[in-house]
Amino acid sequence: MVASVAALRRAIPLPPRRLWPALGGSAAIDGMTGIVVLSAGNSYLLRTLGAAAVLPALALTLHALVKLTVSPVAGRILDRRRADAVLPAVPILAGAGLATMLTTQSIGGYLAGLAALTAGTSTAWVLLRHSVGNTTTSADRGNVTAWISLASGAAAAAGFGAGTLLAGVAPRAAFIVALALAIAAALLLRLAHRAPMAHGTEAAHHAADTTAGPPRRIESMTLGLVAAGQFALAGGLLVAFWPLVLRELDFGLFQLVVLLVPAGGITLGVLIAVARWSRSGRRLTEVTTLFAIGAAGLALAAWSQNAFTFGIAMAAVIPAQAAGTSVVAAAVIDFSRAHRGPAGALGWLGAAEAAGSLVGSALTGIAISAVGARGAFAALAAMAAALACAAILSWHLTAQPRPSRLPAQ
Repeated sequence: MVASVAALRRAIPLPPRRLWPALGGSAAIDGMTGIVVLSAGNSYLLRTLGAAAVLPALALTLHALVKLTVSPVAGRILDRRRADAVLPAVPILAGAGLATMLTTQSIGGYLAGLAALTAGTSTAWVLLRHSVGNTTTSADRGNVTAWISLASGAAAAAGFGAGTLLAGVAPRAAFIVALALAIAAALLLRLAHRAPMAHGTEAAHHAADTTAGPPRRIESMTLGLVAAGQFALAGGLLVAFWPLVLRELDFGLFQLVVLLVPAGGITLGVLIAVARWSRSGRRLTEVTTLFAIGAAGLALAAWSQNAFTFGIAMAAVIPAQAAGTSVVAAAVIDFSRAHRGPAGALGWLGAAEAAGSLVGSALTGIAISAVGARGAFAALAAMAAALACAAILSWHLTAQPRPSRLPAQ
C-alpha cells in the first residue's frame, strides 16, 4: 500500500506545500470571476435590473478593457512597492465593487462595480504570479502553473455553476459569496508572499540581465504574441463553439457532455505531464507543439459532420488550450525573472491576455457573420498554426549561439 502511494506521488507530482496558498488564491480569484462575471452578474442584469440583451456582452467587454489597463499599472506599482503595501488593494477594490453592485441596484452602478471588481482581480493575478516567480525555480515552475491552471479552471467552473443556481434563488447572495471569496483571496495571497523564496531566485533577480539585445527583444515580442494569441484562441473558441454545436451539428446537451468527457480526461493527463516534464529553456518548443495540436483539432472540428469526429477534435483542442495556458504562464514568469522589474512583465502578461480575448472574440464574431461557424473554426485553426510557426521561429533565433564580437586571438 505504501509503495503504491509512493508510486502515485511520483507519477502525479504535487506542488510543494509552501505553494498551496497560491493555488488556493488562484481558485478564490477565478471562483469569484465565475460567480459574478460569467453567471450571476448576467442574470442580475437581465432579470433583476431589466437590462437590454446586449448588456452582458458590454459588461464582458468592460471587464477585458479594465484588465487591459490595470494589469500593467499594478505590475509597475508592485516593482516599486513591497507586496504587503499592494495587497490591501485586492479586498478594497473587489469589496467596493461588489458593494456598489449590491447597493445601487442600477445598470450604471453594476458596471461601475464591475470595473472596480475587475481592477481587484487583475491586481490579484499580478501579485499571485509574482509570488510564484519568487518562490519557485525554473525547474518546478511548470509544475506549479499546471496546478494553478487546474485549480483556477475548476474554481471558475464551480463558480459558474454556483452563480447560476444562486441567480435563480437569491441573486444578491451570489455577490455576498463573491465578497467572501475576495477576502479569502487576499488572505491566501498574503500567505503566498510570506512563503520562503526558492533557492537562487533572489540572486538570479539581482543578477538580471538588463541588456536589450536582439534575442531579448525577439523573445519579449514573441511571448507577448504567444500570450495574446493563446487567449485570442480561447475567446474565439468560446464564441464559435455554441453556433457550431447547436446549429451546424445540432447536438443535444446530454450528447455534448458525453462527447466532452474524453477531452476532460485527456486534459487532466496532459496537465499532469506538463507539471512533470515542462522545463525552462524549452517552453517555446512545448507551446509550439500544443499550438500545432490545437490547429489540427480546430481544422478537424471545422470539417466535422458527426459526433465521432467532433469528439476527436475536441480531445485535441481542449487539452492543447488548457496546457498552453499553463506553459505560457510559466514562460512569462521565467522571462520576468531576468528583469529588474519582474512584476511589470507579469502586468503586461495580464494585458496581453485581455487584449487577446477581446480581439479573438471580436474577430471570431465577424468571421461567423461572414463565413459561418465552420469558417470561424477554420480561421482559428489558421491562427493556431501561425502562432506555432512564430513560436518555433523565435526559439531558433534566440536559442542559437551568437557569433562573438571579440577579436580573434
